[in-house]
Amino acid sequence: SEAAVHSALQWLARHQNDSGGWSPRVLEGGVERRIGGHDRKGAGSEADTGITGLVVLAFLGSGHTHWEGMHRQVVKRGVEYLVRQQAQDGNLAGAARLFARMYCHSMATLAISEAYAMTGDPQLSPVVKRAARYTIWAQHPSSGGWRYQPGDRGDTSQFGWQVMALRSAQFAGVEISATTRQLNTRFLRSVLHGKAGGLASYRPLQQASRTMTAEALVCRAFLDWPRNEAAIQEGVQFVMGELPGSGKKNFYYWYYASLALHQVQGPHWQRWNQALQRELLGLQRQQGEQAGSWDPDTVWGAYGGRAYSTAMAALCLEVYYRYLPLYQ
Repeated sequence: SEAAVHSALQWLARHQNDSGGWSPRVLEGGVERRIGGHDRKGAGSEADTGITGLVVLAFLGSGHTHWEGMHRQVVKRGVEYLVRQQAQDGNLAGAARLFARMYCHSMATLAISEAYAMTGDPQLSPVVKRAARYTIWAQHPSSGGWRYQPGDRGDTSQFGWQVMALRSAQFAGVEISATTRQLNTRFLRSVLHGKAGGLASYRPLQQASRTMTAEALVCRAFLDWPRNEAAIQEGVQFVMGELPGSGKKNFYYWYYASLALHQVQGPHWQRWNQALQRELLGLQRQQGEQAGSWDPDTVWGAYGGRAYSTAMAALCLEVYYRYLPLYQ
């Protein structure tokens, strides 16, 4: 897996554009597949800050920062690109359109926050603070979630990215108010299901799904909820019903499930990790111009393109040394 991550980072470094970012339009993204029957208008085509955020996170996750590591110049240009995209209100969405805007903001915020937390670079401090303030402002004022536009009633998919961005900003020294924490708890509780409350749906009152259950398990840990063994085991058992290789290739699901199971540890994590590595190592391109990358033929890959699929696969393989188990 170490060799696979190294190869992925090499491919990503070769495909950084002149601005310092990674463009979905150039790298097979922005293709509309009508996932779940919904037309999102090729949402990823202008999602440059989100894709760049994920790519920068992949470099950071392997220990490369804009101050040190063999890829420091690549990371430096990526971070500088993201900083240049920040609007006066703190928004980091860049030119992304409706369905992608808040995703892009959270992914870019997460990347800059982690770059700041890893280096203490004082130039990034005001950028992180402005981005976090925008995230908090965009939260629904009563139900506590996030969706496509500021003030929308939330969904769990969006929620997970915003929670991780705020968690990382918190590690970087940004204070998160009690009100924001209470709203986070309120939203997460609104999407929980199951006998022990261990399952989760995309939106309140909808049917639970494995992807949203994995994301909710991650949020439990990152929001510092007390460990509820019954709820966690209910969620874990549900997620383990679809290991990598047994369903559609969905790097988004694999990423959140890897994060969740790594937090829980134990035999379920070991079994999941073995299946994950077997699948990802088998799918990585080994020859030609695309060597080191992963094809964007996954559930959400057509929107983000090859840089998205490669960054997400690398992040999956980095989980075990990227995030310490917070429950331990």
